[in-house]
Amino acid sequence: MKTGNTNRCLKAVWLGGLAILFFSGGAMAGNLERSKEFFDKLDSSSLDLVDKFYDKNTVFQDPVHQLRGSEAVKAYYAGLYKNVEAIRFEYGKSIEAGDTVSLTWRMYLKASAIDSKEITVDGVSMITFGGPEGKAIFHRDYFDMGEFIYERIPVLRSIVGYIKGRLSKN
Repeated sequence: MKTGNTNRCLKAVWLGGLAILFFSGGAMAGNLERSKEFFDKLDSSSLDLVDKFYDKNTVFQDPVHQLRGSEAVKAYYAGLYKNVEAIRFEYGKSIEAGDTVSLTWRMYLKASAIDSKEITVDGVSMITFGGPEGKAIFHRDYFDMGEFIYERIPVLRSIVGYIKGRLSKN
């Protein structure tokens, strides 16, 4: 699901070390729209999309994994989506600069392995496109693992809450 002003995206053009930022109107740039479309369509029955989106030598990294190669990424998504009952994304302000996309998102997830209720997680994906076919050659996700997993496990929730409380006092 896309929200807000999805027909405009922030673009950057580099001129001699100076970044000129502007909002584009009309259709979004190719890799930004392609990234959103990939995440919106990906589920356990559409894992073939991984081969169309990622280069065979891609590097994928999130707070828990560092994977090399599209086959490893496909296996990761297969395991991840195995327990997903429902998933959707809302996209925030995002930037496409050259061959790199910075995509902000909010994920709404209902998965039997995590919790019986829908959870939300905010994150950012940095994706670089290249290689002979212009596919994703690097993908790094940034999100809070505490928000995603640790705070949902009763014993860990109290420990994470205590640590956050102590940190906020400093």
